[in-house]
Amino acid sequence: MYLPIAHGDGKVVTKPGVLPQLKVALYYTDEHGNNRADYPHNPNGSVGNIAGICDSSGWVFGLMPHPERHVRGTQHPQWTRLGAKEHGNGFHIFRNAVEWARNL
Repeated sequence: MYLPIAHGDGKVVTKPGVLPQLKVALYYTDEHGNNRADYPHNPNGSVGNIAGICDSSGWVFGLMPHPERHVRGTQHPQWTRLGAKEHGNGFHIFRNAVEWARNL
């Protein structure tokens, strides 16, 4: 999934012993599913390649990639060269969340 990088928000950093207690929802991975790959696959250097975490209830979700930055096809940095799709990859995350909520 292609999502623009936005480093202004930081990265996951933990004190010793906290990492095993985190409820990790998403990892940065390479194209082979390797979640130990370094930059550029882990663009912000988050410890453990963590891209998203949840609270114990599963209702609170913290996400470091920014799907809102690639909702429209014209938000891709190469859309003029590659052609714009109707929706960017981030749109699918929001659409899936809405569908999930409808089925509650």
